[in-house]
Amino acid sequence: MFRKLIIAMAMMLLASTASAHDKWRAGEFRGAVILTITGNVALPTRGASNEDIDKFFSYNDLTFDKATQFDAAALATLPQVTIDADFPKDGHVGEYTGPLVSDVLRSARATGTTVTFRALDGYAIEVPMQDLIDNGAVLALKLDGIPFGIGDFGPTQLVFPRLDRADLTDMNDDWWVYSIYHIHVE
Repeated sequence: MFRKLIIAMAMMLLASTASAHDKWRAGEFRGAVILTITGNVALPTRGASNEDIDKFFSYNDLTFDKATQFDAAALATLPQVTIDADFPKDGHVGEYTGPLVSDVLRSARATGTTVTFRALDGYAIEVPMQDLIDNGAVLALKLDGIPFGIGDFGPTQLVFPRLDRADLTDMNDDWWVYSIYHIHVE
C-alpha cells in the first residue's frame, strides 16, 4: 500500500513538472505576458490583435493575425544559458541568463530569414536569423541573477557572448536591444 502511494505521488510530481511547457502551449499560464512573437509562427497561443484590447500594439501600429506569447514562466521552461558579457561595450561585465534566441523561435515554430526586435521605447532592429544563430544570441531574462524589470533592461534583452568569442570582440551595441516585448519573424 505504502509503495503504491509513493509511486502515485512520484507520477503526479513528474506529470506536473513535465507538463509546464505543455500548459504554456495550451495558453494555460496566467502570468503577465512579457514577449509576443508574430509573423511566421506555426505554434500560436493567441489569435489576431484587437485594437480595442491590444492598446500598446495599436499605439505602435502593430497588427497580426496570430501570435505566440510567453510569460516569464514559459520562457523559464526553455533551456537556460548564462554568459558573461559587457554592456554597454567595454562597460559593466555581468552574467546574463536566459534562453538562446534560437530556442525561443523554435518553441514558437517560427521560420524565416529576418527577425525584428522591438523595444518598449519604439527602438527596433532587423537582424538576419542566421546571424542570431551563428552568433549565439541570448534572450536574457536576468542580469547577475536578478530578473529584469520594466524600467531597467526588462522584460528581456538581446545579448551576445562577445567576451568569449574572438569573432564578436568588435561587435558594437546596435543589436543589444533591451526592453524587448515584441519579435516579428519573416
